[in-house]
Amino acid sequence: MPETCGICGETVPFDATVHAMIHTHSETGVIDVYVCQDCYDERLGPMFERVDTQEQSP
Repeated sequence: MPETCGICGETVPFDATVHAMIHTHSETGVIDVYVCQDCYDERLGPMFERVDTQEQSP
Protein backbone atom coordinates (compact mmCIF):
# COMPACT_ATOMS: atom_id res chain seq x y z
CA MET A 1 0.00 0.00 0.00
CA PRO A 2 1.62 3.29 -1.03
CA GLU A 3 1.76 6.48 1.03
CA THR A 4 2.31 10.08 -0.04
CA CYS A 5 5.21 11.83 1.64
CA GLY A 6 4.01 14.76 3.74
CA ILE A 7 7.09 16.78 2.77
CA CYS A 8 7.95 16.16 -0.90
CA GLY A 9 4.62 14.69 -2.06
CA GLU A 10 6.23 11.63 -3.65
CA THR A 11 4.26 8.37 -3.49
CA VAL A 12 6.36 5.64 -1.90
CA PRO A 13 5.77 2.11 -0.55
CA PHE A 14 4.53 2.08 3.05
CA ASP A 15 7.61 0.20 4.24
CA ALA A 16 9.78 3.09 2.96
CA THR A 17 8.08 5.69 5.19
CA VAL A 18 8.55 7.16 8.65
CA HIS A 19 5.50 8.13 10.73
CA ALA A 20 5.72 11.72 11.99
CA MET A 21 3.29 13.17 14.52
CA ILE A 22 3.88 16.76 15.63
CA HIS A 23 1.75 18.66 18.14
CA THR A 24 1.90 22.30 17.09
CA HIS A 25 0.17 23.89 20.10
CA SER A 26 -1.69 26.07 17.61
CA GLU A 27 -4.99 26.07 15.74
CA THR A 28 -3.37 23.59 13.34
CA GLY A 29 -3.34 21.04 16.15
CA VAL A 30 -1.57 17.75 15.47
CA ILE A 31 0.16 17.11 12.17
CA ASP A 32 0.03 13.37 11.52
CA VAL A 33 1.85 12.36 8.31
CA TYR A 34 4.08 9.78 6.75
CA VAL A 35 7.32 10.98 5.19
CA CYS A 36 9.63 9.14 2.83
CA GLN A 37 12.92 7.90 4.21
CA ASP A 38 14.90 10.43 2.16
CA CYS A 39 12.94 13.40 3.58
CA TYR A 40 13.29 12.01 7.08
CA ASP A 41 17.05 11.51 6.66
CA GLU A 42 17.57 14.97 5.14
CA ARG A 43 15.06 17.15 7.00
CA LEU A 44 13.55 15.62 10.13
CA GLY A 45 16.16 13.20 11.44
CA PRO A 46 18.89 15.81 11.89
CA MET A 47 16.61 17.86 14.17
CA PHE A 48 16.27 14.93 16.57
CA GLU A 49 19.97 14.08 16.43
CA ARG A 50 20.71 17.61 17.73
CA VAL A 51 18.24 17.12 20.58
CA ASP A 52 19.91 13.81 21.53
CA THR A 53 23.35 15.46 21.47
CA GLN A 54 22.19 18.37 23.64
CA GLU A 55 20.63 16.05 26.23
CA GLN A 56 23.87 14.04 26.54
CA SER A 57 26.06 17.11 27.17
CA PRO A 58 27.12 17.58 30.83
